[in-house]
Amino acid sequence: MKYIKSILIILALGLAACSDNDKNEVPVETPAAEVKTLNVDIVLPADIQKQWQNTIDWAIANITKAQQMDDKRVELNLRYHDEDTENLNELAYKLTHPDEGEDSCHAIIGPYYSDHATAFLSYAAQTRLPVVMPTCTSAELQRINARNTYAWFLTESDITQCEIMFSAIKTMKGNNVVLLYSDDNYGKSFFDWFNFLATENGLNILGSGARAFKEGDDLYDFFTEVSTAAEGEIVTVCLALSNPSDYLEVSYQIDEFLSDPPEDIDPQFSLFCSDKALSEEVVYSDEMLSFIGVSPVASMNSGFSQVYRQRYSRLPLSGEAQLYDALCLIALGGIHQMCSPDKCLVYGKQVVYSSRPFEPGLTDYMRSVVASYSQEVDQWNAEGLARAFRALTTGGSTAYFGATGDLTFDEVTSTKVLNTNYMVWMTDYNYFGDDFNKKVIPICYLSTSGTGNSASTTTIWERTKSYEQSFETDIEAGNDLPDVSDHWAVVISPSTTWGNYRHQADAFAMYQTLRQHGYDDEHIVLIVEDNLADSPNNKDYPGQIFVERSDDAIIHDDLVNLDVRKGAKVDYHFSALTREDVADIMLGRQSDRLPEVIHPTANSDVFFFWSGHGGSAQGPLWGNEDANTYFGTERISSIVSEMNEAGMYRRMMFAIETCFSGKWGEALTGQPNVLVLTAANPRETSKADVHDRELGVYLSNAYARTFRKYVNQNNQITLRDLYIELAKTTNGSHVSIYNERNYGSVYTNTMADYFPR
Repeated sequence: MKYIKSILIILALGLAACSDNDKNEVPVETPAAEVKTLNVDIVLPADIQKQWQNTIDWAIANITKAQQMDDKRVELNLRYHDEDTENLNELAYKLTHPDEGEDSCHAIIGPYYSDHATAFLSYAAQTRLPVVMPTCTSAELQRINARNTYAWFLTESDITQCEIMFSAIKTMKGNNVVLLYSDDNYGKSFFDWFNFLATENGLNILGSGARAFKEGDDLYDFFTEVSTAAEGEIVTVCLALSNPSDYLEVSYQIDEFLSDPPEDIDPQFSLFCSDKALSEEVVYSDEMLSFIGVSPVASMNSGFSQVYRQRYSRLPLSGEAQLYDALCLIALGGIHQMCSPDKCLVYGKQVVYSSRPFEPGLTDYMRSVVASYSQEVDQWNAEGLARAFRALTTGGSTAYFGATGDLTFDEVTSTKVLNTNYMVWMTDYNYFGDDFNKKVIPICYLSTSGTGNSASTTTIWERTKSYEQSFETDIEAGNDLPDVSDHWAVVISPSTTWGNYRHQADAFAMYQTLRQHGYDDEHIVLIVEDNLADSPNNKDYPGQIFVERSDDAIIHDDLVNLDVRKGAKVDYHFSALTREDVADIMLGRQSDRLPEVIHPTANSDVFFFWSGHGGSAQGPLWGNEDANTYFGTERISSIVSEMNEAGMYRRMMFAIETCFSGKWGEALTGQPNVLVLTAANPRETSKADVHDRELGVYLSNAYARTFRKYVNQNNQITLRDLYIELAKTTNGSHVSIYNERNYGSVYTNTMADYFPR
């Protein structure tokens, strides 16, 4: 796991490298300069634009001042749009497809909310128009756009903020945690990572753990549940809400609950809020309880916050430092494009494209600036910007040190920032004046590396987990089993939409793995909708389905570049079956409508694979993510009980790849000679893993990919060794084994029971 280190609060204002002294003499402007105007459309809520206007004006003033002596200059023409009132889809199309005679948009800054970014990024893809997002921190949004060179993320994803939050809670000796989150893209990042990171930090998740909140929800029962579970101890309520007014409503409900709690309950709550709480609406409100918060901020080494406070008599709000850097990067990219139209180097290589538009665009020249090998580090202030502009106008390069820090970007696109500094702060409601600085008290500054050189948006998927399941070594169950005579498998994916491509693809890939290890079609029942290969969305690879693609990979056992649909015998389309039909298939109840069933005996090993969505109540869903029906924990337990009583298996293994799949592990605990291996525990979501830019979907999940890889390499791999590999590579959830006491030692039993050759 990455170590999160504290950075001491720096209050000194005399940082020589960061000075922005307005007393400096302004050089005399030279005449007849060649000026390039860039139209920059800023998409923000009106209240956020108002709060950020100081930063906008300051950045434009410094950009102008920095170029006064240059004979080639760039000018930013800012055009504002209200994110809360505009039709954003129409606006995104208009900015990227201007009518004849209209001034083209050269760059977009915004939007403020992650939920609104998709339309802008979709249309911008056609022209590679840079969309520079100071505050879009949705983990899913950033992952999907990981290889898009026009998508600029100036703050790490909220995976990092969530990690910072739990590290701070642990440091402050917190123990019990719950989460209230917005049911949108912003809240989803916190929901997806809450249980995983709380477990990694050794925190106790109370009651149902996480609950979505929307305006008007009554939280009385939720507070009663967690207070009862806490047994008088303090509960840290983590709030990850996208709307500032929601913080006020939740705070009001907590205050009401504390004033009149249920009988025999002694509730104690502390509040820990995410970055959206650092707003004047929340901080100045008399209705908000005192709380601790975390927010991405400027690097303390840059001096931006100190000079800002000196100029404007308050701390900058979340996103202001990122907005400042966005304006500067667009201006620097513009002058680079103007002065070096034939020289656009990213990490020393000329940018070229094989599709329209063929030539490098503004986003590429911005990438060239941040990916420069220059040893000259230019600061964000007017003097530093002047050096940077001068270097670029003479055909040189510059390394820009921004308000947010050293601006290290990823090496794939050079548009995703790899380090963000966070301020942990608290509110002081002993102070009743209007001084923002006295109401917001910094506690410390944190980053994921202490130096700002590590990257949550990328390395989080390769992290080493601290939590690992332990197993007993003296289990003797299963030692008196008869010899195995045959093998049967049931493979199910209940997903039917193109967006859920990975679930059916993983089911087909598991089918291919079973065939590779000796199964024939008579011993596999494959249940998928089978609507991907011939989907209109699959126009580039009609008839084919992949779980992993690579331009330079050779074909080998882990199915890279192989069509996993080829030769597969689909027994049932999912939509043609009911949950009761699955029971009949498992129990061998053949009929005219269900001709394909399994016929295991007491000498048979049975393998069951399920890939789809799951819910927090009972795990696997019967359908897509919006399905309102669970397959049912009692139902699967009943099926296995009937199979056991009828002598229909020697051993049985369930491999379940869904969110909250541990619910089935719990439900099947106690069944003799049954092992359950899940992609997530009962509280966690399971994360998609392999995203394909060309197809626009995730192709596979890490759990299924690793499972196939290690079974294909060695079918004699022990259950524990397979677990270790799955635990290491399945990121964002904790792979779990259930019922080993009723199955046999995971140290001696191998996967050869289900993959015999």
